[in-house]
Amino acid sequence: MKRTLATLFISLVLSAPAYTQDGAGEAAAVFERFLVAMTNADIDTVTSLFAEDALFWGTGSQSLVTTPAGVLAYFTPVGRNEPGATLARARNYETRVLSDNLVMISGMWEVVPRGQDSGTPLRVSMLLENRDDQWLVIQFHNSRVPE
Repeated sequence: MKRTLATLFISLVLSAPAYTQDGAGEAAAVFERFLVAMTNADIDTVTSLFAEDALFWGTGSQSLVTTPAGVLAYFTPVGRNEPGATLARARNYETRVLSDNLVMISGMWEVVPRGQDSGTPLRVSMLLENRDDQWLVIQFHNSRVPE
């Protein structure tokens, strides 16, 4: 019996999926594209990074955003900025590969006005899914750091 259980356990371990870190780098590249697009006030690129069925909590969201129109409405004010008026940059973040097609990013970024060294620190959590060879944000939460 013990031998059968040990054999079963070893079989399960060997057949478990071995998730690669490839997705971590690709998902991190999406986050970096988000930051560059925010810096350039390129709302078309920002919104293109989100899946049509994404769940979205922005820093100023009063309710859960669940549509592409809601994501666009949230970011529209950013698009009115002059490109480069603020710098969006990562402070630090971690990636966690959950499966071959799911990666979570959690960390901090900041929005720095042109000519300044520091800006508004923000917390971010993103869940990205690889859909048809494209990594898209399917869940997003952003909030200010409590003082």
